[in-house]
Amino acid sequence: MRYFNWYIAKSVNPVFDQIIRDMASSFKSHSKDIEIKIISAKDSGCQAGFERFKNIFARKSIWHLFGHAPFWWKIVQLHSRTVHTLLDSNKWAGYPTRLFNEGALTGQGVIYPVFDSLASRTEDLRKAVFVRGKIDLPEGDYEVIDIYQKVLRPEALSGIYIASETGPREAMRAGILTMRGVCVASKKSGYLDEILGPDGYFMIDENSDLSRIIKLGLGEKGRHMAMSARHFLKSRRSHEKCAESLISVYKRVLAQ
Repeated sequence: MRYFNWYIAKSVNPVFDQIIRDMASSFKSHSKDIEIKIISAKDSGCQAGFERFKNIFARKSIWHLFGHAPFWWKIVQLHSRTVHTLLDSNKWAGYPTRLFNEGALTGQGVIYPVFDSLASRTEDLRKAVFVRGKIDLPEGDYEVIDIYQKVLRPEALSGIYIASETGPREAMRAGILTMRGVCVASKKSGYLDEILGPDGYFMIDENSDLSRIIKLGLGEKGRHMAMSARHFLKSRRSHEKCAESLISVYKRVLAQ
């Protein structure tokens, strides 16, 4: 039996937090000889001081850090092997790992995130344009829903998500929304290419007619785009591939 502590730092946003917990479930489901304890910095206020102190000095097969390292992390590194996963920083405090091949350098491991809660019967739902934060959209007869700083719940959705950025955080958010039934529109993104496919989202460039893209996304073309992207996502970022990528990284670290 192997014992792992996964520490979710305060810097981890709700979307990343949700994906980390889904990854832990995938790992446990496909590896029966492991035990994972998730420790979240956001829950630490509920723990007694002695319990927190005991966790810091608990030797495990591996401590896996997600997000920025807390001040006490060097103590953990004295007694256990450590793995560190970051999205877009290079301040490593353990074996470096990314969640995408895009942006990963030689010597860095890649762990595949998993996206759960496949949507169904989205054709019966009210369609909307989803955004994150304030985005200038053309006027139109459609509902706009801002998902800024919200945990994306598992119910089915319908419509189009207009991505405001092209980095790994935005790609994960788009992946979750795709699994809810929403199609995606974005500037060219290597991160989105990995999980939705190069043709799995509406491309936005300086010559794009956003009104036309929204109209397509809210129509039959958008529904088919979402279905195709979901199929690509499920095949590339399955529970099995997530577990296999974690096992591969951990074997490398334990062999050091």
